[in-house]
Amino acid sequence: MFKYVFGPVPSRRLGRSLGVNVVPLKYCNFNCIYCQLGRTKYLVNDQSMFYEPEEIIREMEIAVKSRDYDYLTFIGDGEPTLYAGLGKLIRWARENQGKPLAILTNGAKLADETVRNWLSELDVVKVSTDTCNERVFRMVNRPHRSITFEGFINGLEEFREEFSGQIWSEVMLVHGVNDTEECAEKVGEVLSRYRPDRVYLMVPTRPPAEPWVKPPTSETLIKFANTISKYINKDRIFIIDSIERGEFYIDKNDPLNSILNILKVQPMTIEQIMDIIKRNKLEPGIVDELRKFVKEVVFNGIKYLVYSGND
Repeated sequence: MFKYVFGPVPSRRLGRSLGVNVVPLKYCNFNCIYCQLGRTKYLVNDQSMFYEPEEIIREMEIAVKSRDYDYLTFIGDGEPTLYAGLGKLIRWARENQGKPLAILTNGAKLADETVRNWLSELDVVKVSTDTCNERVFRMVNRPHRSITFEGFINGLEEFREEFSGQIWSEVMLVHGVNDTEECAEKVGEVLSRYRPDRVYLMVPTRPPAEPWVKPPTSETLIKFANTISKYINKDRIFIIDSIERGEFYIDKNDPLNSILNILKVQPMTIEQIMDIIKRNKLEPGIVDELRKFVKEVVFNGIKYLVYSGND
């Protein structure tokens, strides 16, 4: 039974992504209003050795030999750069498998030289830039008190100068909060400071931490993209306004935990769960087993199963 490695799962950015979950629910240095994992339980900015690196490496060693994937991606039930053993895992992955390496991070720890050195061995570093100033930063990302907006962006700038790989920026837009024309101009200016190779304009597509969070309109998304294209080449800007589609890898010897390990990092629709059951010829009763560990949440008229952290 795998505890840390999951998938591969379909990703529009990374193809078939083999995930490595290195942080427990929900240790993070942000408490974003839109987070699909819910509100941050432990708002921290110090690193911890949450798990023994050797335990994770044992699972990676099996998975990279037995599963077909496009990227090996470090992720967390919170912020993965808070894991003190991350550097060791990245080095192992670079030396022991041949696929590209990525991380999904908010980028706040890039102000730390040690973290920048760890991540320099990756091929893709996905960071977040949802806001344009200190006020909106505190409103949307709700960071740990030790993190300032300017310090956050300075860390991204330093990493850009040192890093030879790809930096992909994710901008999550929330209706009536950070989707204005003024914010678009300032976000464009911020992006131009660290020059990401790609910019993904996102909207909340899964149940957010705060129930009042809503996605902007399609028209607003397009206007936002047009505005930031004055600062970033439009060919590098991509709009993502729907959930991923595709086949999820499930270990048929342990289907319940395979599905739970995915739900720990992303809620899934009832339709996605039923598709997994059909594709893998699983017993429909597995849904009843899942309900012991998840709750059902409706967002934008769609039913999702959301991991409740009860296992």
